[in-house]
Amino acid sequence: MYTLDINFLSDRIAEQAQAEARPPIADSQFLIYGGAVAVAALAIIGGAWFILNGANEGIQTEISKLTAEETNLKGKIATLTAQEAELKGIEDRTNGLVSLFVGNLPASALSDEIRNRTPITVQVESITQATAAAPATGSTITLNGKATSYNELNDFLLLLKSSPLLDGTRTKLVTSTLQQATNDANFTLVNFQVETATTTKSPAEILPELQKKGADGLVARINLLKQQGVIK
Repeated sequence: MYTLDINFLSDRIAEQAQAEARPPIADSQFLIYGGAVAVAALAIIGGAWFILNGANEGIQTEISKLTAEETNLKGKIATLTAQEAELKGIEDRTNGLVSLFVGNLPASALSDEIRNRTPITVQVESITQATAAAPATGSTITLNGKATSYNELNDFLLLLKSSPLLDGTRTKLVTSTLQQATNDANFTLVNFQVETATTTKSPAEILPELQKKGADGLVARINLLKQQGVIK
């Protein structure tokens, strides 16, 4: 008789070894899907980098353009500033020549203006005019006199401030002293010193007032400059 010797144990060991060597199906699918996701992510990142890089280049180009425009504008502003300074210099020289040609307000016109604005209750005893440092500042005028009361003195100040030939902002009372009545005079007086200044307006601006004051020479010079177009 023949003996059939089948080694089932060896077969089972071989099958187990083969099963252990074969990777699970689920793990294989995970590796495949994971690789696909990684490739897709790299593609997205790469695309985003190209997009951002292109946008950055566009921004840099725009910045360079704006910088060039800014430099151009700064150059134009510098040119305009230089031209403005030059025109200002010409204007200042012209005004200086006009002031030299026209001259200051006539002392007679100023005296007449102050006299017409002095009430009968106020007596101006002296008028002193200092030379102006510059035409734009006006010359200082000091008035000394007497008034019958402080109210009359205040009225006098208001009249001087409203004068077109004087600078109202610089018209002020410097000193005032009450003079007591005496045997010769049974009334009180107020001794005062008032300071004012000639107007800083150009003679052309107060031409009608100068005509009223009879400043014919000054008016003639102003009209001549107007005809020549030097002043308006």
